[in-house]
Amino acid sequence: MSRRKIHEECDKLTRIAIVNADRCKPKRCRQECKKSCPVVRMGKLCIEVTPNDKICTISEELCIGCGICV
Repeated sequence: MSRRKIHEECDKLTRIAIVNADRCKPKRCRQECKKSCPVVRMGKLCIEVTPNDKICTISEELCIGCGICV
């Protein structure tokens, strides 16, 4: 397989972070996921935590799938 074809196949794959509802407790944490996310650090609202939510919300469109937040 050529390098170009391998690169094209890798571009088709989508990676997103999955929030574990058992571990995500926004009211009892310091929101390290939001502080460490490179997309949020660039000024985009990728991880959203509101006071009424039971778990945080990660935008599928903005998430780059780096896995730092997990």
